[in-house]
Amino acid sequence: MQPFDAQAPTSIEFRGNESRWEALFYAGFGVAIIWWAASKGGWTGIVGGIGFGVFFALLTFGKAMAEPDRSVRLAFDADGLLAPNVFARKLPWAAIEGFAFCPGSEIDDFLFVKVREPKLYEPIPKKPLEFWPVTQTGFRLAIAPLGCAPDDIEAAFRRFAPGIPKI
Repeated sequence: MQPFDAQAPTSIEFRGNESRWEALFYAGFGVAIIWWAASKGGWTGIVGGIGFGVFFALLTFGKAMAEPDRSVRLAFDADGLLAPNVFARKLPWAAIEGFAFCPGSEIDDFLFVKVREPKLYEPIPKKPLEFWPVTQTGFRLAIAPLGCAPDDIEAAFRRFAPGIPKI
């Protein structure tokens, strides 16, 4: 048994890590398209260059001026697990049967949490073409937007719910 740590946090939150660096990508891509359109010459190049230039300038400006999303995406505490983008209600530890880290693609991995009867916790519906995170047995959450490593999430599970197995 480990000694009680009075300075241990009572909750752990993983927030979104969106940044303004995406604006540089939009600016670079826009400049490349304008350069390509201008190299074609003629009216097509001028109209295409202006059209794409305005479009990517607005995207760049929007990304640079918008407030980055730093909202809570996943939170652990003594009562349960909170995933506000997935469920309207907090998941009590008794409802969670296990968790796993699943490879999604080369870019991103997913956290899969197996939940007993996920419909009881009011899944938040998504747009029809958007990724649907809730399944019949649990939910999937992308790790990259959380700005943490899978080891950090596993440590949070071990801190607040050591009895939940990694599957």
